[in-house]
Amino acid sequence: MTQKTVILNILNESFPGVKELYSVRDEEAVSAFASFFRSYLDSTSERFFSIPYEKPENIYKLPAESDKEAADRISSGTLISVGIPSVFGSVNSVDWHSNPTYNGYKEWTWQLSRHNDIKHLAHEYRLTGDKKYAEAASALLSSWIDTCPPPAADVPGDATDTWRTIECGIRMGANWPYFIYSFYKDFSDELLLKIAVSLNQHGERLQRNHMHGNWLLMEMNGLAHIAVLFPFLKKADEWRAFSINAMEEEAKKQFYKDGFQYELTTCYHEVAVNNYQRLLEMLQVFDTEMPSSLFSVIEKASEVNIALMEPDGALPDINDGSDSKVSELLKPKTRLFDNPLLLWGATEGKEGKAPDYDSIALPYSGFFVFRTGWKDYDLYALLDSAPFGRGHQHEDKLSLIVSNGRKRVITEGGCYAYDDSPMRKHTLSSFDHNVLIIDGMGQNRRKSYKWNDEDIDKLSDLKWKISESVDWAEGMYSGPYGDDESSPAVWRRSVYLVKKHPGLKQPVFIVVDRTESDAEHEYCYLWHCDSMRLSIARTSALYDDISVAFSEGGELSVTRGAMYPVGGYVATGKEQGMYKAVDRLEYRVTGKDKRVVTVFSFSDDLEAVRAGGNPDCADITLVVDGDEVILDEEELRS
Repeated sequence: MTQKTVILNILNESFPGVKELYSVRDEEAVSAFASFFRSYLDSTSERFFSIPYEKPENIYKLPAESDKEAADRISSGTLISVGIPSVFGSVNSVDWHSNPTYNGYKEWTWQLSRHNDIKHLAHEYRLTGDKKYAEAASALLSSWIDTCPPPAADVPGDATDTWRTIECGIRMGANWPYFIYSFYKDFSDELLLKIAVSLNQHGERLQRNHMHGNWLLMEMNGLAHIAVLFPFLKKADEWRAFSINAMEEEAKKQFYKDGFQYELTTCYHEVAVNNYQRLLEMLQVFDTEMPSSLFSVIEKASEVNIALMEPDGALPDINDGSDSKVSELLKPKTRLFDNPLLLWGATEGKEGKAPDYDSIALPYSGFFVFRTGWKDYDLYALLDSAPFGRGHQHEDKLSLIVSNGRKRVITEGGCYAYDDSPMRKHTLSSFDHNVLIIDGMGQNRRKSYKWNDEDIDKLSDLKWKISESVDWAEGMYSGPYGDDESSPAVWRRSVYLVKKHPGLKQPVFIVVDRTESDAEHEYCYLWHCDSMRLSIARTSALYDDISVAFSEGGELSVTRGAMYPVGGYVATGKEQGMYKAVDRLEYRVTGKDKRVVTVFSFSDDLEAVRAGGNPDCADITLVVDGDEVILDEEELRS
């Protein structure tokens, strides 16, 4: 097949300028096509760069490395994926199929082919004009295209090490367009043709082999970018209609009515929202018709970040979540939405309008956020009474996290590297969350889990009430435990934020756990405390910024930094080796039907908690500085 035939096979002959290519001689075809391609990019470059630059998502810099130092390192052939560098010696020697990790961590190879490094070179080139970055980018891109051919048509979207469809979508929807527009005047005629052919190959694979869930959003955003930014490709019109329709349909399937994306993780919620952000902004800039329904869905989804935000301005890392700074996530959204609440979040309260609520329920996704206000010194807690997420789930129903101002003091597993290590398995399990362990077993919804599309319209089992003096919320778990998926007990957790009470100088959180069963069990309540321990007793523990006290009848122990089995650790990031030791408080009681009361106070004057141990009881007595503060659950709920 001649180069001219290759060119004409991928082009739409009705697009302006394409017909002229039919008449050029074979030996002039590549040069003529490159001229056509550059002319098109010349005419649209200003429009493209009106979309503000977005940093690559993957970790591509070393600690303390400047952007220029990172670009120089990349130009010398040292590339980073998932935080781990590999020294290839030169940009001409990169092995895109390699894996330098000690345990064959597949994400290294997969994410290398997202081409964040090349995008970084492009950005630095636009700032400095240094031609060495263009030369390095040319070598890297050419070597990838030459050594990573697309798979056969029947290869599934999640197969291969360089052409998984998630990588295809990210390349096309986030990275390739930026460096094509940045370097097209420096790329050789031959490389521009390789790029065009690869764009066409990406389009074919994304339409034919796409997956589902958050992958589909990245895939369709990538396909839409190919179609809209490179409309001279033969199937551009078909790809545009296909991808935009898919994105519109997925918005109905993937977002609960309260705005949370159905994986119920703060990381992949933002992945979903961000891909719609990229799509809508690109369509807007290139005067392409946009589905109006998407705006309301994405606007509400953006507001979820404010609802969930902790006092330090970051998100709680729910499930495989993220502790990203909310203001940074919302800044791009203000370009799409004239929304005073989003502006308030994006400017950290300097502009816009503050929320008209403190505590809030997300009734469909099943989360309740407690807060005493929106200052960075306020108290905060999050109760997870959510259904099992569509993906990236943890076995953590009814887990509770608590923040004392800017410090999260009762924490949980977090999101660890996507490997098969004991630490990864631990962070996914109940044993790294603030939940009930029964007879040494954790929750096991994953084993028989199946998502049904109609579940997106269902309310969760969350119950709640918000009042001036007390906010409360409650959830229930009666699902499977352990490998045999038994259901040993019904567990109900009620959480009270007592904001005002005559006997209390400051607010407290009261957690009431009720279990009902036909048989005797050991009930073990886990609480992960990320603070400096000052003292511990049989039913209480005192830390420098929180005290934890349990009703009598059980016994308290602590696990910290254990490896066999793993316990008393939480992840500090998604890279391998990023975890730290914390206290895992373990409060054990034995029986059938039990009631355990746990109180979180933020001073050292809470001496004891007394409460009836039968599930029908409602009494709670706090001993504070020698005085008894008598409470009743029925009154707290009224």
